Amino acid sequence: MASMKDAWDECVFENHAMIKFLIAAAPVFGAIYFYQADPQNMSLVYIFASISAIISLGTITRVANNVMNFRETILPTFNVFTLIFDAIRAIVAIGPALAINGFAAYYLVTKFYPMISVDWIRIAATYITYAVCGSIVLTVFMLFSKRFNPIDAFDFKAISDSCIDVLIQTIWMTIQLAVIDAVLAGGVTYLCWLFIGLDNFITYTCWSITGVINVALIGNYLGQLNYEALHQAEVKAEKKKEKEEIKNLQKS
Repeated sequence: MASMKDAWDECVFENHAMIKFLIAAAPVFGAIYFYQADPQNMSLVYIFASISAIISLGTITRVANNVMNFRETILPTFNVFTLIFDAIRAIVAIGPALAINGFAAYYLVTKFYPMISVDWIRIAATYITYAVCGSIVLTVFMLFSKRFNPIDAFDFKAISDSCIDVLIQTIWMTIQLAVIDAVLAGGVTYLCWLFIGLDNFITYTCWSITGVINVALIGNYLGQLNYEALHQAEVKAEKKKEKEEIKNLQKS
């Protein structure tokens, strides 16, 4: 089973990990700072948030790839351009799945579900739809991350076999991340709120570093899920194929 503890140990205790986290946290800090300084002027916020999003996607992609291929170094290098390139490749690979599932979810939620008269059924159907469509996109991303081959993102058999397992594991991952965030950022945020307020350098730095660590942990956890969800589906498919070949030989 994928382990958040293993993800933490491999990412946080790697050589030069804190330096990498600080560098990656800089644009996140900028987005938070300029938003708090002038919420009416969002141009700089959008710039820093966009840089953070690209670096985050590149980091998740590279960390997942390193874990899937059993490399000794898990975190990406200091080369930001490599992360940007990885992010662009990931966007290209998951773009079709994101567009199709996004449209399907939007259509169901806005056109079909409003006809359901029972509130709790409509709300449950909405959450389930978004969760399933999101898990399909996430499965596509994991398939691509293994070899950085866009063709792998169109393995519909693996997607259908694994997306629900990925969904369940992602929910468990989110719960664990919430606990980690409560420990990392919760205490510092509470103390700052009590004594000096939240609008200060300490809280901004804490939130930024926590966010960057979350990105690394997500990439590592998804890398571990490659074996548990996707690889196991491949093993089952191979066993099924072997059984069919044995049956064919017996018939002949």
